[in-house]
Amino acid sequence: MKKLLKNSLLLVALITGINIYAADRVEVSVKEEQTLIIELDEVSTISLKDISGFILFKDSPALDGNYSKQIDFSRIPAGTYFLNTEDLNGVYTTVIKKSSSGIRIEAKTAAVVFKPIYKVNDKEVKFFLTNPSKTYASLRVYDASGELVGEMREKTYTMNKTLDFSKMPKGEYIFKVSVSGEVFTEKLAI
Repeated sequence: MKKLLKNSLLLVALITGINIYAADRVEVSVKEEQTLIIELDEVSTISLKDISGFILFKDSPALDGNYSKQIDFSRIPAGTYFLNTEDLNGVYTTVIKKSSSGIRIEAKTAAVVFKPIYKVNDKEVKFFLTNPSKTYASLRVYDASGELVGEMREKTYTMNKTLDFSKMPKGEYIFKVSVSGEVFTEKLAI
């Protein structure tokens, strides 16, 4: 019981630390009620989507530098929009609401979707995913020809699995993780 409590506290501290780390690297503000100002540090992708998932803006700044962008909302209809920023660890979402009076950033709406972690050891793949929203997360594994060779689906805070490939032929496998509306694809040689 003590070990479970200790591991749970460690996980909460890790997630809090990553959220604070992400918050330090993404600054979003509003200028003159219609302009969104975005300042980023070490982010690989930024996108602005509407509620239906339509991408209004997308860019890929350099991971090693500062990035600044202003997006004019004056011609965008009223509604809810999602600013997604992605780095090496995950995807971070900030909710923006537009009304007739202008735009506002929803307080405390920043959400994070962590990227999966893989470690290949001989004929085993250790897979780890943190899922703080506890939504269904699925892992699908495909062989080099695109045939599905394995899958799992869980609705847990963490997925921590060791996958045995000892009976599978040597080669490249594609790992697709779907969680909280995001899909992460990784190609691994086993």
